Formats: sequence, C-alpha cells, structure tokens
Amino acid sequence: MPIALPRIAEEVGIVLSGASTSMAPIALRRDRELRVLEEDLVLLVDPRLENYYMLGVVRWITRYEPFLRRSIHNIYVEHPDALDTEVVMPFSNAYVEIYAGICDEGPVCDGRKGLVNNVYAPTPGSKVFKLIDAEPITKYLTVSKPISIGVHKYSKWRLPLDTEWLNYHVGVFGATGTGKSRLILRMMNELTRKGYNLIVFDHSGVDYTPFATRLGGTVIKASEIRIEPQIFASILSRLTGVQGQQRDAIEIAAMCYTMNVYKSNGGGERYNSEECREITGQKSKQQGLSRFARSSEEPGARDEFLELLKTVALRLNLRSTSIIKLRLLTRLSVPEHVFESLKARKIEPLEVVNTALRERLVVIDMSDEQDIEVKRGILASIASAAWELIAERREPIGLGLVVDEAQNYACEYCGEAGRALETIAREGRKWKYFIIVASQRVARDIRPGVRSNLGTVFFSKLQATGDLQELAGYLDLGRVTEASLAMLGRREFYVAGLMNPLRRPLLIHVDSVEEG
Repeated sequence: MPIALPRIAEEVGIVLSGASTSMAPIALRRDRELRVLEEDLVLLVDPRLENYYMLGVVRWITRYEPFLRRSIHNIYVEHPDALDTEVVMPFSNAYVEIYAGICDEGPVCDGRKGLVNNVYAPTPGSKVFKLIDAEPITKYLTVSKPISIGVHKYSKWRLPLDTEWLNYHVGVFGATGTGKSRLILRMMNELTRKGYNLIVFDHSGVDYTPFATRLGGTVIKASEIRIEPQIFASILSRLTGVQGQQRDAIEIAAMCYTMNVYKSNGGGERYNSEECREITGQKSKQQGLSRFARSSEEPGARDEFLELLKTVALRLNLRSTSIIKLRLLTRLSVPEHVFESLKARKIEPLEVVNTALRERLVVIDMSDEQDIEVKRGILASIASAAWELIAERREPIGLGLVVDEAQNYACEYCGEAGRALETIAREGRKWKYFIIVASQRVARDIRPGVRSNLGTVFFSKLQATGDLQELAGYLDLGRVTEASLAMLGRREFYVAGLMNPLRRPLLIHVDSVEEG
C-alpha cells in the first residue's frame, strides 16, 4: 500500500537534470521555497518506480535571480529604490542527499518492505515532498532494541536508535554549552530503562550526581574507592617521572605500601604478599645513610612511605645519593593527601562493578579527588575489575562506562586510564563491555585507539577546525560541513554511525532532562 503522502508531506519541488543515486539537484516551488530549510527530510517520488521512495536530506539551498547576476552590473545596483519586486523573478535550487530507498511491497523490490540502499538515480521531473510528519517512516526501519533521546529538528520524527550497536561504543563531541551532559543524561535514562548497566564517572560532580537518585542509581564518592596497588604504583612513577631501577624502587614500595594499608583496613587475604615481606623484612647491610628528621613522633602517611621506599631502595642496592634524591623527589612531587587518602578507601573496585550489575546505575562523584592522576587511577581500577569478572565468568557482562570530560582520561598521555579505555574500545564488544565518552575535542583529546573504535558519534558545534575532518576519517558524515555545524543551537546534535538506522548524519534536538 503506497505511503499516504498528502497526510505526512507537502510537495515542494521537482528533481532537476544531473541526479545520481546519492545526490539530486532540485528546484523549489516559488510558493513553497521559504518553507524548505536545510536538514529537512524529504521523499523523492519517481513515477517509474512503483511503491518505491527515496529518503533524503535537503542541503545547500541557494537563491537565484536571472537578472541580478553576480557577473553583470545593472542600474539597480546604483538605484536600489527603483527595484520593483514585480520585476525580479527569484527562484531557489537545492540538493537532496539521498540516504536510503524505501520499499513498500512494490515490484521494484520484489514485494519486500523496508529500508534499502538506494541504487536508482531519480528521473528529472520527479516530485519532491517535504516530510511534515515522518513518524510513519519508522515502520520501515529494522531496529531490534530501540531507544529515543530526541526528535528530528524539523519533522519532529522521534528517531529510534538501535542499542544492538551500543557495544561498538559511543562518542559525544561538542564545544562548551552545546548540551553534551544533557544528551548523556537522556541516554542514561533510556539505557537503564532498557536493562543496560552503567558506571558513570562524573568528573565535576554536578552533571550527573544530582540526577542519580531520580534515575534509580547509587552515588559513590571517588575518595572511598580503592585504587589497585599496581595502578597506584604507576601513578607514583608518573608523578615522579623516574626511570630504570629508581622506577622499580618506587613501584615496588608503592605496591607494598598500598597492600599493607588495605590489609589493615579489612582488605583480607587478597593483600597478603610474600614478596613484600621478603623485600622489606630484612635489614640492609648498608650503613651511613642519614635518617630524615621527623616533625613529630607520629609520622605522616608520606613519611611512612618514604621509610619503606628507603628499605626497598637499599635492597635494590641503590647508591645512598640516589636514595636521597629519590626520597626528595617523592616528597616534592607527590602530595601528602595521595598517601593519606589510601586509609579512607574501603570500597573495592569489584564491589562497584557488582553494584552496577545489580542496581543498573552507579554514579561516581569524582569531585572530591584533588589529583587528576588519582582520578585516572580510580577509573583504571574499575575498568580492570570488570575484566577480572569477565575472565571469571567467561560470558558477556553487559556493562558500560560513561566517561564525561574524557579529555582527562582517554588522551594519549592519560596513563593507565587511557590504556584501560583503549582496551575496552578494541576488545570489549564481544563481551558487551562498552564505553560512552564525551569531550569538547576529538583529535587532540581522544587517543586514536579509542576514537577509531567509536561506532556511533553524536556531534554538535566543535571546539576546533579539523575535528570534523577527523570524524570523517572513521564515519560516513555525508555532506555535513563546518557551515552546517555553525547553524546548530543548544541540544542540537547530528547522530551518525551504527546506532542510527539510516547510518548517515541526521540532525536531532535532544529532549530535555524533564521530558525523561
């Protein structure tokens, strides 16, 4: 049965000569030209193709006038008041970027019904219809697990996004103020309703934490979560910048110190270590190393670590001067709170993962952590704990990590956090372990191993020129240009990639949080 075009669309023009399977020049009717806007959804109806329609998006609208041409000077330039609107004959042309063909049980598609790749160039003279109500198009889509976070800007079509492709990871990019956090909140709401499990890292503590209870989630403060000993060791080596044997000393001391603190705080047998007892339990034969004066009888956490570091360094046969330098470097480079905070950390990363799997949503308030390296260590620890669970179960886990302000965690120089997110991006899909990253920039903020594995991208006005070209290297962005982005308002995003059933960029206006 043909689509009832008079009910859902209005005729606005015809196809001109030179159309191809992907692009069709059109002329707009004079009485309708002001009603057609760039990014409008249209159907091209070719009379030779029975029950077959071409779905496309309007691009590059251009106004012309035969008399007022750029290459010819005329008297009205000097005397514009003499120009009578009855004299000019303006007209408008545009292009339609053809996204897909719609089969409606016609002979062209052997009686099939649904969305297909378009293989026909529309005949010149074919009618162009602007979609006023695109909702009937939904029945032609194949979307197994749909969610919706917004509507097409002009037709108000509630585009269904296919969560079957969520495991191929999602990126959200846009300049400050474009509404990235609102988009992610809508997605959080939809995904948890559909049964997905999420751990959200709220970098500032104000974007998602206030909404966690409303969405049925649990808030955990980052300062309460334990950092894996090996990751804490990596943090200290990055902060001090040491290499070689000095790095070995720092990392061994850091792992042993962390395990000892956690064990004393109820960490259990997991933090028992014969290796640590071996390297710290014997007194060194080296003599003559001056002890640092302590400010009080009760040493601070950093002083306790420095004493342990000295013991480890002596066992590794470092020279006395190297040990003094290493201790000074640690004292000056690593803040006291980095060590002090270990004593308050009593929640295992695996507990966080299990809470998310049980309650659907956990929001981690990262705002009470002062040091970015510590924040990265917490993210890496939780990511690692999820892999441990996968290794134990050997089955898909159904878990997503939502990383806001991802430039702080997924960059090329973000240490363990960046490597953890890249591992998930490369290997997580077969275990239904996915990431959603949000950032202002693309090329410089997100390491290549992460951004090249983002199957779906939402993007608005971008922070820097060149980011759109960077995205085009991984996704089909059609004819979207920097000029297209410049026209976008708040909460207006293009969605491109696998979750979009059209697979081509479509402009949506994201629902407000209250509409969830």
